[in-house]
Amino acid sequence: MGIGSRRAARSQAATATGHGHVIQVSGDGNTVCASGPEDPAPMLRLPAEPTHLAGREKQAEAVLALLAPSRARATPVVSVLSGLPGIGKTALALHVAHQAVTRGWFPGGVLFLHLRGHDPAGPVGAEEAIGTLARALCVDDAVTPDEQTGLCQGALNRLADESRAVLLIADDASSAAQIERLMPARSVHRLLVTSRHLLTGPSFQARLFGLDELAPRGAADLIAEALRHARPDDPRLRETDAITELAGHCGHHPLALQIAASLLTTDPGRAVVELVAELADAHTRLDVLRYEDGGHTTAVQAAFHLSYRRLLPHHRRLFRQFALNPGPDTSTDAAAALWGQSRARTRNGLAALARAGLLAEQPVGSGRWRMHDLLRVYAARLVDSDSAKWRSAAFTRLLKHCQKLVQAANAHLHTIDDGPLPDDFRDRAHAVQWLEEERANLMALIARAAATGHPRAVLDLQEKMRPFLLSRRSYATDAVTVTQLAVDCAREIAHPCCEATALNYLSQILPGCGRVDEAVEAASKSLDISRSRGDRMRQATALTSLGASLRRASRFEDAVEAHTESLTLSRELGDQGCIGKALMGLTNTLHETRRYEEATDVLTESVRHFAALGDWHGEGLQLMRLGDTLFAMKRSTEAVDTFRRALVLYQERGDEHHQAIALQNLWSVSDLSAQEAVDNYQRLVAVCHKVCDRALESVALNALGDKLKQLDRYEEAVAAYREAAAIHEERDEERLLLKVLNNLGIALRTAGRITEAVEVHEREIELARARGDRHKEAEALERLATTLRCGRRRLEAVEARVRAVGVYREQKDTWCEGRALGDLGLRVRDAPRADRTKAGYTLVLTHLPPDDAIGQELGILFALMVMHVRGGHVIAAFWAGASLTKLVVRLLDEGGKQVPEQYLHTVKQLMKTAVHGVRPLRALSAWRTRLRRPAT
Repeated sequence: MGIGSRRAARSQAATATGHGHVIQVSGDGNTVCASGPEDPAPMLRLPAEPTHLAGREKQAEAVLALLAPSRARATPVVSVLSGLPGIGKTALALHVAHQAVTRGWFPGGVLFLHLRGHDPAGPVGAEEAIGTLARALCVDDAVTPDEQTGLCQGALNRLADESRAVLLIADDASSAAQIERLMPARSVHRLLVTSRHLLTGPSFQARLFGLDELAPRGAADLIAEALRHARPDDPRLRETDAITELAGHCGHHPLALQIAASLLTTDPGRAVVELVAELADAHTRLDVLRYEDGGHTTAVQAAFHLSYRRLLPHHRRLFRQFALNPGPDTSTDAAAALWGQSRARTRNGLAALARAGLLAEQPVGSGRWRMHDLLRVYAARLVDSDSAKWRSAAFTRLLKHCQKLVQAANAHLHTIDDGPLPDDFRDRAHAVQWLEEERANLMALIARAAATGHPRAVLDLQEKMRPFLLSRRSYATDAVTVTQLAVDCAREIAHPCCEATALNYLSQILPGCGRVDEAVEAASKSLDISRSRGDRMRQATALTSLGASLRRASRFEDAVEAHTESLTLSRELGDQGCIGKALMGLTNTLHETRRYEEATDVLTESVRHFAALGDWHGEGLQLMRLGDTLFAMKRSTEAVDTFRRALVLYQERGDEHHQAIALQNLWSVSDLSAQEAVDNYQRLVAVCHKVCDRALESVALNALGDKLKQLDRYEEAVAAYREAAAIHEERDEERLLLKVLNNLGIALRTAGRITEAVEVHEREIELARARGDRHKEAEALERLATTLRCGRRRLEAVEARVRAVGVYREQKDTWCEGRALGDLGLRVRDAPRADRTKAGYTLVLTHLPPDDAIGQELGILFALMVMHVRGGHVIAAFWAGASLTKLVVRLLDEGGKQVPEQYLHTVKQLMKTAVHGVRPLRALSAWRTRLRRPAT
């Protein structure tokens, strides 16, 4: 602008607070404020800082760190906050801008530009944006945008020379071209951009911040804070569980959360649970998340639609088809099957959706794409308007793609022949990894296929998925679910043979979930269907499954009868495969009932049978079972030879997975030195890790830790136990985890790492309590007490052991209670006058008041103190009394005014009972005698 123009601009100013002037830039709605009439510089009258910014503290600190003044050359000048519509980009930008202004980082001022990147009326152009900046900086008018850009940069450079940094905020940018002219040339200034797109370009270098939905706690806090801000005494604030559920239905999406909060604050009589019920239906969820105020509507769906309408037509089609996959995420290959395009083109399309903020690759580079829950609802609503034929074709392509890969993965996991394996996976580990990644998607896909009329696909996928799901205990429920769906689908298509097969599979799965009676019932139904149709082949199979279920139900005689009948029928049919399965089932039952002689004969026959068939896999499994049986019969030399035969068999076939199993069995019965065992188990761990057998790897790691402890290599033992514990936690194997935590705690204690050992024992106690295993809890408390005592934390050790005594008393385990009391110094077992000591201890406890409120631990401690004083054990009495005092102080802190009265009443009752037996002079005399006793 020239001088006249400059004066005209000033004449438009209205007086503001301080020394500034407010200038309303016409046409684009941007408000700027000049810091002084003589030397105008941009200063934003910022829009109000957002009232609630729950859950964005870490992101705010990260952005502020980039806005902070720095002399480093590599300091980023441009930062871009990106994310899906309504995720809270502008709110975060305003928050950090206010913080930066408060800290005095931008004395040159702040300029806020709303670029309307997704406005239906069209975005602000690059020329209009630089014009706004020019008017704010009060620079001269220019003929071309390039000249005006140069003048703006010159003004910014002058401000930089005067140490007057400027913050530019470009809100809702739609492209890099829209803001390239706004980029400051000097690093003292900052440009903060918000956009739904990932803005990149050859001449546009920026630090990118991707915003995702809030964490569950932060989302619930946002709703609660909005209610509290409107009405501090709002009774709905106490509905914490309902608020958390409401936040979940909102997908933890900030805009949805704000709309839900507005619906509640404007209707104070509306219960949170009512809104939760309205949002429970995903089909109508977007309709509910809509707030109208005086003709102005705020809706999540409208925000999504602005981004969707900017997509290219083929990208819109990909976006809609993405919703046809019912799983939580979608791989690039699965998306290619849905779209019906090549993998390369699909990757480009998915990347375009990610740049538009409608998808995210999580983690980056994984080839797995995730869509926000509310966006998925929006996409599903759009795809419902497409033709049913088009949707069915896409879903069928996805089904065939998954069927092909599941079959290939199953071949890698359970092959028993020497033929070539499918080249979809490199090896067994790759196949296992794919199944792990796709499990949730495949489960959802099977359920969707069952509901949309694809029963044969359900039957096929269930059969191929079953072995993998059974390989991990935590997936047993999934296996039951898909098998039950297979039973329903077989009935739907009126196919009794498929129904009998599915029921047979169901009977094999249910025992793993503790549903043994249902397993017997399913096998019986399968057998009835087969008999009614005269299908003797399926009868034999059903009898084998029935025998296995009866064995799990501990009905061993019935199980032997079922397996024997199956074996007879299979021999009549001449079906070698059924004969082998019947022999295996019979040997398992005989082995479990310790009928080892009969089991050995059947196993020997079974080994010969599989060898004659050329089934080396079955032969190896039966050899290992024979080795177990021989070892149980104390025929160790024969057991070792048998395991070696199995190992050689698997080595010849190159089956590393079963080699590892055979090695584990072989070393468990071999007489190895500790060092040899360590070397062997380290090798076994490596093999198990390579073939992805996590179950066997955990067993090997635990055994490795035991052997390392024998060699006093405690640090290495700790590392092995920690790895084993991590695997058990991953597989939800709580019983085995308890065992490993026990070993880990002892190893840490022996290594002198007391604090870590205490943490492990406390975790063990918590887990045992959660499982309802009180005896294990008490044993863990005793180990904790031993560790605490080693760490010279005697008061805590006494308290832990007293808790163990209390648990043993509840369980009426007198032997363990006596052992624990002995560790506390009270000899009530295998000691002179043990009966009198136990009687006195019991007498004190039985005279507790009936309305005792001070707890079991205080009573036990008091009884211990009394009996120690009576027996002249002054030191033990001192520690019991000190622990008693500590617990009382804690109760006084926690229990309020009534605890002192209750405690004093109890002490009075106990003193009346016990004081007649206390002889302090004798106790002091015993203590003096003990001190004078020469050391041995």
